[in-house]
Parts: sequence; C-alpha cells; structure tokens
Amino acid sequence: MLEDQELVDQGGPPQALSGLRVLEVADMVAGPFCGKLLASLGAEVIKVEAPGIGDPSRRRGPFPGDVPHPERSGTYLYLNTGKQGITLDLEDPQGRVLLEELASRVDVVVHDRQPARAQEQGLDAARLGGANPRLIVAAVTPFGSYGPYAGYKAYDINVFHAGGEGYLLPNGLALETFPDRAPLVAGSHMGSYQGGLTAALGIVAAVYARENPPYQGPPSMSPLSKGGLQGGQAIDCSLQEAQLSIGYLPIQRSEAEGLVEDRFSRFFRVGGVLPAQDGYVELLTLERRQWEGLYELLGQPDWAAPEKFEDPARFGPEINRHLREWAGGHTKAWLYDEGQAHGVPIAPYFTPSEVFSSRQQRERGFFVPVDHPEAGCFKYPGLPFRFGATPARLDPSPLLGEHNQRVYQELGYSPQDIVAMARAGVV
Repeated sequence: MLEDQELVDQGGPPQALSGLRVLEVADMVAGPFCGKLLASLGAEVIKVEAPGIGDPSRRRGPFPGDVPHPERSGTYLYLNTGKQGITLDLEDPQGRVLLEELASRVDVVVHDRQPARAQEQGLDAARLGGANPRLIVAAVTPFGSYGPYAGYKAYDINVFHAGGEGYLLPNGLALETFPDRAPLVAGSHMGSYQGGLTAALGIVAAVYARENPPYQGPPSMSPLSKGGLQGGQAIDCSLQEAQLSIGYLPIQRSEAEGLVEDRFSRFFRVGGVLPAQDGYVELLTLERRQWEGLYELLGQPDWAAPEKFEDPARFGPEINRHLREWAGGHTKAWLYDEGQAHGVPIAPYFTPSEVFSSRQQRERGFFVPVDHPEAGCFKYPGLPFRFGATPARLDPSPLLGEHNQRVYQELGYSPQDIVAMARAGVV
C-alpha cells in the first residue's frame, strides 16, 4: 500500500482544501504556521515576503552545518512547506495596488499586522473586501485587533507570559532545586504555534460558513462587521487568548475560589521529575490507588507506606529522596513498562533524537522526507492526523521570490513589467 505522500505525488485523491486560494502576509511563526497547515491540507497558499530580505525566520536557523543561509533555515523551511513564494513591498503604493489585485483572486488573506499597521499596508478587511466581497480576512496578532492592547507589538515571550502560564514555571524538580528562580517561558514559540493553529481552525470554519450560510438575520454589531464583506468575513485571532484557552484552569480557580495559584501551590510534593539511568521520567500519583500500585512496585518499603503518602507536607522530602535513588537504578523503559503494569502514571522524557527514531512515529510515517533545492533532503514532521480519503502532503518551502513570474503574470503583467517592478523595488 502506498503512503499518503506517494498517493498524492502519483495523482491520487484530491486533498481536503483543494481549490482554496490563500494569500499569506505574515512573518516568523503564528501566521506562517496557520498558512502551513492550510497548505498541507491542499490549499494554494501564496506567501508574501519583503523584497531582498524575506521573512525574518530565514535568519533564525538552525542551519545545516551551522552555516547561516537565508534558504537553509530550519525554522523557515519547516513553517513554509507547500507554499508558493512571492516578494512584494507593501510600503510602496504600487505594492498595495498589487496586493488588492491579489486579494481579488483569493478566498482568504492571512496577515499578522496590528490594526494601524494593517491599514497603512492596505490589509484592513474593509479595503480588501471592496475588491472581493466573499473574501475571508484573518488577522493573527498578539492581542487581537481591538481593545486597549490592540496596537502593542509583542514577541512570543510576551504573549506566553500575558497568558499567565509562565508565572507557574518552573515546576517540579527545577522548582525544588532552584526555588528562587524567575518565571520561565516555554520553549519553541509555544504560544505562537497555538495561535497559528487556532487561526487555521477559524479560517476553515469561516470557509464552511461562506459556502453554507448559517445566518440570514440583521448584520452583526461586532467591531469586526464593518466594511463591505458579503459572504466573507473578518477573523480576529489573539495569540494571548489562544494561549489563555489552553491554560485557563488557574484563572478559573482564581475566579471561583479566590486562589491565586503559583508555582508552589501547583507543585506536587511527591514524585515529579525523577532521574533514571538514561535520562528522566515523571511520576504523577494523584490518587491513592496509584500510590498503592507504586508501593507494590517498590517492594512495600516502610518509607513509601500509603499513610505517609496522605501527608506529603511532612513526608514528601523523605519519600522523594528515596524515589530518586530508586529511579536512578533503572532505565526509562523499565520504569515506564513496570509503571504501566502496576497502574502507576510514569512517563519517560524523550530527547529530540529519541522522538525522531521512535518506533511509534516510524510506524505512522510521521516524519516525511522533503527535498529542497537549496537545503537538501531532510525529514520533516508531518501532520498529527490522517485522512482516509483526502491525504495531506508536504512540498518544499519556496525560495525567496521563487514564484514572482508565475503569480504576477497571472495578474496580467508581462515579464518586462515584472523586471521593471523588481528594479523599482516593488517586488
């Protein structure tokens, strides 16, 4: 049986979003991740970059052999698979004319500009909707397109901490070892990826609503309803709110119980991160039956008696000392397997190389080889779901301005026109 990727390459079944055209005007992580997801599902995504310099992620790496190169950045290559690439200067009046022409021919525009900046660059929904009333315009910004923070610039560290989660980190062994350590931000742009995923979901829902109009009543009074969109609509994605949506429990506890949770109140005093022979595992026994299973696995020592588990404030430090000594004598695999057999929640911490070589991911074909003309062939993470009839695919990320000729000729510009615009710095 052919893999999904092979089926598509050999003219197999259509993809879920085949026929959907998307214009992406976004840099770094959130907006590009949104576009990447849509492209993986079959949408034709045209990525707009600044002439000459491109998306800042091209300069972020990691780079093969640690040699910086704008076409070999691992960050850029991962976030922009399957897209077409053009260059366009939105600071130039002619560039904004081209933007409107492009917007008139697509179904969706995704951008990451705050409201004032979006208006300056011609990306506001009202203006774009004038040329294409069925257009869906998705703004993916740090704090949304209205409200007192709407104009703020922010990076992933700002968005993550504005979502409240950073206040509760570090935890576990790190907190016990360094109790005075300042709050931490989760690595790998977690807040931005969550925002990009949220925006992609909103876009798919808006496309469905456009084709299956759910509501025919009076116009909405939402701040997003201004302008001439008919069938299309504006989508306002706040990265902060996307982060809040997956970390709401501490806020709920504050509202319902008047408790301001911190790292110490969240800290589980028994178990947590334990060193193994070949790395680390996490032990999380929240219920008495789980601790009783661990008690059996440990050989029923006095220091782990179930009644001591009921008083973690008193016995926690002693129990943890013994647990770390015990765990350090076994491998991650042994601790995981024996924990499962005894009904004990023990999970190994995998290194990136262990994840990459995992039998589970290999069996599911999660890592997909992608051959890029400049960077070479590497295996990329695929999508975390499979389709039975409309497979996803990963194609190489575009070179800077790779598709200028094709895209602008579709708008009616001749090769000579495109050369002239390039010389003028418009594209």
